[in-house]
Amino acid sequence: MTLEDPVLFLQRMLEIYSPSGKEEQIAHFIIDEMKFLGFRNVRMNSAGNVYGEIGSGSRSILLCGHMDTVPGRIPVKLEGDRLYGRGAVDAKSSLAAMIWASASLKPDIQSLGKVIVAGVVEEERNARGIRQLLHEGLNVECAVFGEPSGLKNVTFAYKGRIYMQVICKTRTGHVGAQHMFRNAIEAAFDLWSRVKNTCLKHQSPCGIFYSLTPSLMRIDSRRSVGGIPDECLLEIDLRLPPKIRSTEAVSLINKVIEEFEAEDDSVSVSLRTKDIVEPFVAKRDTFLMKALRESIYEVTGEQAKFLRKTGTGDMNIFGAERKVPVATYGPGDSRLSHTICEYIEIPEYLKSIEVYKRTVEKVLSRP
Repeated sequence: MTLEDPVLFLQRMLEIYSPSGKEEQIAHFIIDEMKFLGFRNVRMNSAGNVYGEIGSGSRSILLCGHMDTVPGRIPVKLEGDRLYGRGAVDAKSSLAAMIWASASLKPDIQSLGKVIVAGVVEEERNARGIRQLLHEGLNVECAVFGEPSGLKNVTFAYKGRIYMQVICKTRTGHVGAQHMFRNAIEAAFDLWSRVKNTCLKHQSPCGIFYSLTPSLMRIDSRRSVGGIPDECLLEIDLRLPPKIRSTEAVSLINKVIEEFEAEDDSVSVSLRTKDIVEPFVAKRDTFLMKALRESIYEVTGEQAKFLRKTGTGDMNIFGAERKVPVATYGPGDSRLSHTICEYIEIPEYLKSIEVYKRTVEKVLSRP
């Protein structure tokens, strides 16, 4: 089926359920539609990323969105100006707008340079897609990443993230002799309290973006012989402010663990980092930011606002390695991301297409 309407295009994308690791169906859908819309060199790589190009020339810009969503189905429905569905905000509307904006570029602009649109996989899991994109050595002058900033805003900074597993082990024995053994669950909670208190010492008066913030994401325990629990797993999501790098944060948590173990030789603790994304702050005085700012003003009549976000995004990873101008922009209220009531306002989505289009035109035609 070929599409002639950007709203129908987005709706079809939302109807394809694509949680992280299961993006193949939506990838093939995007490939077919890119070809119909006039993209060239449309392809899928070994990781499952999808790429398409519009235009040609020495100048280049990457528009990068992600095809995956968090798990959890939401019935897709259009009610008035609202389109509901998993990924409506985070972030299929951004990717759909990028594709539609690129396809609608005038031929005279296309001759000035090239826009590459990428739909990457597993942004919501371990960023495998963007890491593979970097490994392929895609050469571009600048990049815009599609995430919900709101129509009139540009995200220029994200916190970093460490996802870690902490395992507390103790000696087990009969539950009736609980006074003689250390309960691994209780020990893990004691350790978690110390981790939280340590992070509180790194709170900033400037707000949560500049603070070290931990979240307990999972707890699991086992009893090896049916007695007192002797092993407890904690999974912790630690968000890093710009001034704290991952190595410093891991050292901080390791110090807490060492002090904890020194106080009680019946407990042993191990730490393993599952995923690390460094904090990132993009420069705001680049030609890309200027193009976005001007485009937002032309479309909305209002000055763009620059946002710092407490989440992370593919911009963190790409921007840190490539050192080219980057920004994150996309329609939608980020407070609806990952919720059970995710929807996009259609007028905002349509206006974001125009913002992307004008931004690309300004980048490719700059003096």
